[in-house]
Amino acid sequence: MKINGLVATLLLVMFNLVAAVQPIVKYNNNSAEYSIQWEKQFAQINNLSPEIEINDKWISMSEFKSIKWEKRDGNRLSEKNKYSGKVEYLYLICENHPLISKFTIEFELMEDRPYLVMNASLQVDKKIKLGGIRLFNSAKENIVLPGESKDWIIFNESASAPHVGALMYPYQLNTKKAKQGSFSKADTGVWLSMLVNDSKNCAFSFASISGELWPNNFKWELPVENDVNKLKVSARSGAIDEKEKIWVPAGKTITTDAFIVGFWENQRPTKTLLETGEIIGENVRKGKPMHCPEPGWSSWHSYDRRITEKQFLITTDFINQNLKEYGWKTLQIDGGWWTDQGLYAVNDSFPHGIRYLSNYVTERELDFGLHVSPLRTNTTDPVVKRHPDWILRPITSKKVDKSDEEMVTTLGTVYVDGSHPEVPAFLAGRYQQLVEGYKPSFMKWDHHYGALEEGNRYDSTMTFLQAHNITIRAIRSALPDDLIITRSMGYLFGALECYDAIRIGQDINRPGIKSAEEPYTNITYGKTLGTIEDDQVEKGLIRFARQAAQNFYTHKNIAICDPDAFFVSPQYTINEAKCHMTLEAIMGGLFFFGDKVESLPAERLELLKNKDIIAVNKLGVHAIPLDLFTGVDIPTIWKLETKDRLIITVFNWLDNEVTKTYNLKTDFELNNSKYKLTELWTKKNFDLIANKLTLIQPAHSVKILEFEKL
Repeated sequence: MKINGLVATLLLVMFNLVAAVQPIVKYNNNSAEYSIQWEKQFAQINNLSPEIEINDKWISMSEFKSIKWEKRDGNRLSEKNKYSGKVEYLYLICENHPLISKFTIEFELMEDRPYLVMNASLQVDKKIKLGGIRLFNSAKENIVLPGESKDWIIFNESASAPHVGALMYPYQLNTKKAKQGSFSKADTGVWLSMLVNDSKNCAFSFASISGELWPNNFKWELPVENDVNKLKVSARSGAIDEKEKIWVPAGKTITTDAFIVGFWENQRPTKTLLETGEIIGENVRKGKPMHCPEPGWSSWHSYDRRITEKQFLITTDFINQNLKEYGWKTLQIDGGWWTDQGLYAVNDSFPHGIRYLSNYVTERELDFGLHVSPLRTNTTDPVVKRHPDWILRPITSKKVDKSDEEMVTTLGTVYVDGSHPEVPAFLAGRYQQLVEGYKPSFMKWDHHYGALEEGNRYDSTMTFLQAHNITIRAIRSALPDDLIITRSMGYLFGALECYDAIRIGQDINRPGIKSAEEPYTNITYGKTLGTIEDDQVEKGLIRFARQAAQNFYTHKNIAICDPDAFFVSPQYTINEAKCHMTLEAIMGGLFFFGDKVESLPAERLELLKNKDIIAVNKLGVHAIPLDLFTGVDIPTIWKLETKDRLIITVFNWLDNEVTKTYNLKTDFELNNSKYKLTELWTKKNFDLIANKLTLIQPAHSVKILEFEKL
């Protein structure tokens, strides 16, 4: 009996560690208000009510004559999810409105899953102008937090790759810069948002699992002044800046993109974010595999639009003769090979044409990569002149930034309107011809955000995301299946299955070399004061490092991470160059450098020949930033683990030397205490004393440590 009792106790403990608390939806019949609750007093989201913006006015469900709740069979909202357990469906049904015959919210509830899936649909009786749908909103707070406000951190994913999203304490909702760039507000998560308690190992997570109508937006507010433990969160399907509206004809049904609402406990929030990424990917990838190009070089960062045939061939020869044996095999020509933005006539700097470059590269057993902006065009394009109705008319005009400081020069130029029925087929033919002619094995598709601007479209019933998706899918279907494509500068979702990789941050540098005397890429390290409370992250590597940390969940779940190029330039110190190369190596995604490589000093070139660092990238695994939610601005501890290898990387991003002792269990999340430690840059061994490791790190430096079990 004692043995059986012990076994039963162990089984119960194991079950409690892995079993998830399933959410429940509480409601009263004849009322559209509801709450989502878990079996914890604080883990509930209360006072929730849907709203619809019709003809420029937000209406509540009180304007519907009939409101009811039903439990019945339904169709999977998360149909790509691998879950095969018990699924139940709950419906909020609102009927008999002067303009809307039926408005429905569907809840998909899965046994032993800590999240539900929900979406909304509306059937239109009379033509309306639709501005968005709030699946829930509240007149007052709907989440009450236990403990201190600084026990909790809000993470909001940004709408577009050039911006960083936000990590903040709840009180910073009133103090943090409200606007971090076009399409990106600090208090609003687009596609994904989390509310995290790292010390208690719990987190709320809100995340889209589709991107077909309008983005889902999750907005956080402090409705009660000076009470930072009472939060309000709302969920809206609609345009980012809330300016785009669409016309919905009588008889049509509109369905919003599904998203999850979950609460995870008894696991690290970094693992919850990773699990959220897996759920997203199971749905949005549509089963399409991902492929990564070989490590290589991109022309943009040293030459911007001034790249020439001569310089490209010089670089190709240098890499072929000096770096190919170390694994650097892709030569990618970026913007500037064409005569003007949006035109693909080859300019005079390439007298032999682009196919000549492609053949030159492939004859040396290297891979050729090509940059295009498939949704951008030009007013001088003869096709555009014949078809002026193919051009997007943005709602808000934008000034062109001539300095390229934030890489927004293409905002304000000309983009196609994918809602026009002739545009997708035309572009599919144009880029099919281009790919067949130039034979790239890898392509960088850039500047998607221009066609995603909120605008007045040819088809006024179509959202920007719908127009984008139709066009991108048409182009991709016309191209070879084995062509590798990364998408740069655009929304996280939207026809995601068409891409192998996506950019997870802004362009890393101001392109171009410093000077003829110092032919090194323009790059800065940046500065941080160390915590999200300081709210100071300057441009350069520092800002990129935060983006990389916040997007680790994307890698090989949603798409392969494309971090832009790294540099070993003398504009960096040697330690800073190691930081940049190491960071991108431990991301396991696209691995490109952007230096004017033939001008690098010998000691910098040696960094590119470090086979140990290159091999870490080739593992294809993204390291997890273990201290992402601890309040540091830029995570310092990254853990990469495969079946055969365990690598802990420790950065010192600060401007001063740091000496710190790390506990293997609490800091590195390791249970074993017997390891041999080798630093991969220096091959130096480090000692563990009483399950602890002490590191002395100069300013702006990194230790990448291999842990070999003894």
